[in-house]
Amino acid sequence: MIRTARAVAILLLLSACNLPFGQGQSPEAEATAVPAEPAAPTEVSEAGVELPTESPEPTQELLGGGIARFEPGQLFLVTYIQMVNQNLGWGIGGLEGASDHVLRTGDGGNTWRDVTPPEPAASETETGKSAVGYFLDSQVGWVAYYRASLEPTPAQLRVWSTQDGGDNWTASQPFELEFLGTTDYPPALGFEDAESGWLLAANGPSGMHRYPIYLLRTVDGGRNWEIALDPFSGGLQSCHKSGIVFADRLTGWATVAECPIAAPELAMTSDGGRTWNSIPLPPPEKRQTLFETELCEGHSPQLLSPTEGALGVSCSTGLLLNYFYRTEDGGQTWQSTLYPGGKLWLSGPRTALALGQKIYRTEDGGQTWVHIKTVQWDGQFSFVNDQVGWAVARSGDAIALVTTTDGAVNWHLLKPTVAP
Repeated sequence: MIRTARAVAILLLLSACNLPFGQGQSPEAEATAVPAEPAAPTEVSEAGVELPTESPEPTQELLGGGIARFEPGQLFLVTYIQMVNQNLGWGIGGLEGASDHVLRTGDGGNTWRDVTPPEPAASETETGKSAVGYFLDSQVGWVAYYRASLEPTPAQLRVWSTQDGGDNWTASQPFELEFLGTTDYPPALGFEDAESGWLLAANGPSGMHRYPIYLLRTVDGGRNWEIALDPFSGGLQSCHKSGIVFADRLTGWATVAECPIAAPELAMTSDGGRTWNSIPLPPPEKRQTLFETELCEGHSPQLLSPTEGALGVSCSTGLLLNYFYRTEDGGQTWQSTLYPGGKLWLSGPRTALALGQKIYRTEDGGQTWVHIKTVQWDGQFSFVNDQVGWAVARSGDAIALVTTTDGAVNWHLLKPTVAP
């Protein structure tokens, strides 16, 4: 396994670090506005199932045969990263690309401590388990496991929480859902503060553009969860949910994709996810008929406050166009500008990164975008400020962890190792 990890690291070293900009230009020389016209080519649903309300006790012992933690010196692959600051952060990963271990770093991702919760290991008849997590700071976090199954069979779920950096974990009361997620449609977990959070469990398409989901909410730090939205109710059951975010306990956005609608829509909730209203986005000012002729989908919803946020809209049929939509009044009015495409990350009201194989930055609310870097891999990114970030870089079957300290201009390879 050490030989495999080193081979992956060497492979990504050539493609992840210090790539040329092409034409011998620096990022400053490529600063330009995107052309105006590119070339064509917790309250819960009354219908929801009531879940146990007893508060669980801290779980120190393994529940049956738990996932064994790594030994010191073990090399492994990080498959998801969420950093808190320049040094402290969390990762999910494992051997051969698995995502069943939870780890914590204190030196920017070079060495890690295995803090995997005592989740029972998958049995011989089960598919492997994968973890999803959300981490509020260096001490507080939550983790849930799902099976990599393609069948929508009932699944038992517990959400693990820690208040001390993974030294101790508390399991929520277990509950059963008809489905929890698959490799292609993994569940998503998020928290607005130490008490209020959500879990979205999706199971992929079930015909006629229907993508059933569960949306669960907690208001006690993850000890108890209640169903805010189930797959048998209305709301978000049509079209694939390409992104979901909450600004506080009540206000949330969800973008949809793979949806045969005339115009891209943004679903909004003001009651914690119990009900959702679909808001059609207005067409760009200079292309009033765009949504009538092109298939356009929303993605990367970002909320800075209950009223201020942004999202991306990408049109992939006929014309290849990407638009950056932002609002300052809760979606009553929108400003839209062309942008280069990619996942969005907002660091402030007017600053954002567009993250893909081509990385761009805006500092004027999306009016102009500066080309920063072109890389040869796809990444899951985690930035803590405009300059410092990490990415789980994927190129084919190869995976590596890379980091930048100069705003994505240069990327450096890390070799994650379990600390002594």
